[in-house]
Parts: sequence; C-alpha cells; structure tokens
Amino acid sequence: MSDVWGFGTVRANDWSEGRLPFEELCQLASVAGGVTFTPVQVSSYAELTSAILAGEVALAWMPPVPTIELEGERAASVLAIPARRGATTYHAAFIVRRGGPKTLAELRGRRAAWVQRDSAAGYLVPRMHLAAQGFDVLRFFARELFVHSHSGVIDAVLSGDADVGATFCSVDDATGAVVRAAWLDAGGQSTKPLEAIATMGPIPNDAVVASSTLPAAARAAITRWLLTLDGRARELFEGLLGSGDFRVPAPNHYEMLRHALRAAHARGHDALPRESRMRMRVGR
Repeated sequence: MSDVWGFGTVRANDWSEGRLPFEELCQLASVAGGVTFTPVQVSSYAELTSAILAGEVALAWMPPVPTIELEGERAASVLAIPARRGATTYHAAFIVRRGGPKTLAELRGRRAAWVQRDSAAGYLVPRMHLAAQGFDVLRFFARELFVHSHSGVIDAVLSGDADVGATFCSVDDATGAVVRAAWLDAGGQSTKPLEAIATMGPIPNDAVVASSTLPAAARAAITRWLLTLDGRARELFEGLLGSGDFRVPAPNHYEMLRHALRAAHARGHDALPRESRMRMRVGR
C-alpha cells in the first residue's frame, strides 16, 4: 500500500498566502504519522468529500455535515476536533441590518445570503430551522446568493445585496445572547450595524478526519500528534485553520446534528443539498 497520502483542505479565496504554510504543515504531519502527506486543495467540501471517497485524500479538515456523511459511509473517522476558546461547538445565526426584519416570518420574500450548500452554520442548519418552524424553504426567499465564505455573508448583508444572511456565532448558554461573532468586538459590542434575529445550535466544530484506508498506525500517530501539538505545528494550525487546540470528541458529540439530519433525510427535506439526500446514511 502506498505511503504517500493526500492531506485535503478547501482552498480559501486568498489561498496563495496559505499555500506554503500548508505545505509545511503536511511535512510536519508526515514526520508525525510516519507516512508522506502531500497537500490537496479543492474548491468545495463536496469536492473534498468525493476525493476522500475516491481514495485521493486520506487526511482532511472537514465541517460537521460532511463528517457525519463520511462516518455514515464508514469511509472516514474523526481523529480530533478543535476547541476555540475552550468550546467544541458553535451556533448559527440569521443576521440582518439593524432596523431590518425582527422575526423569521418577516424574512419571507427577502433576499438571503448563504455560504455554500454544505456549510452547517451558513446554510444547512438555518434552513432546517426554518423548515422546523413550518416555513416552505423552497418558496420562502425571493432570491438566494451563495458567497462562499462567512465574511462574504457579512459583506452581502452590510452592502444591501442581501436582506438576511446565515453565519456562525457563539451564544451564552444561560441567556442565549450572542457573545462572540464577526460583527462584535472582544467585549461583545457591535462594531457593525448588524443584529441576529435567531440563533440555532449547538453545532459541532469542524474536525480532522482520516480515511479508513489510512493505516491504523498512522491514524493513531496523527491523533497523538494533534492532541499534543506545540511549537510550529500548533502555530500553523492556528494560522491556517483557526485552532491549534485539539480534543477527542465525546461519543455523542455529533448526535444532535445527526438526529436533525436523519429527520430531514426521512422527510426528503429540501434543507439538504441533493447530493446529501442521495448519499446520507446517518446512524447506519
């Protein structure tokens, strides 16, 4: 079996700045895992999922919904999940310009900005939330834009290109108030004329997943490495992927989202992308 494996990520709009650090990260992962990892950058998580299923990628940074799909297919498993400010989950939010719609019902007939179709906070979970409230998501919005990043959602709402957008945030467990978000400063005060009119969650953080084809010894070695990161490797993960602090997920870490996806799949719900409805095997 080959000792050369792909390490996959989705290419950001400004990926030219991250290419060399990612190559360095692959070199460090190679030393830690005892196999050779080469960088693979693709344009979407759907493409990254397909690359894992095709055996082209053995290690990847994946958001929760594709991770659940891959686990359901027994094609990959989670090695570790990042903690951000000590948290291993986050929330989704519908955001509007200050003074705009106040309720979900008032979003009917408006223009919506999404991240992309396989984004949990930026598409899937908000759409499933609308459906759970009894709204027909197929006919709810007048126009839907896919802007491919959470910052793009913020910009679309601020500029007036969209009336509402879906993005991620953190909420206070006791009060439900948004305490960390791209439109808030470190003290929780708004720096942009935006507000959240609904939040949904918790949603599991993204994860480092390994293909089932990667040898067990390499999977175990990479897991140990992730859980004890320091120095340059930790710095690279923080710079490229937003966290260098990894944890082993609890057995029920994905269960709430799995349940929501299972329910949506059972209904054939259009909150899910068509490709997800076709291949979803959650809980199998």
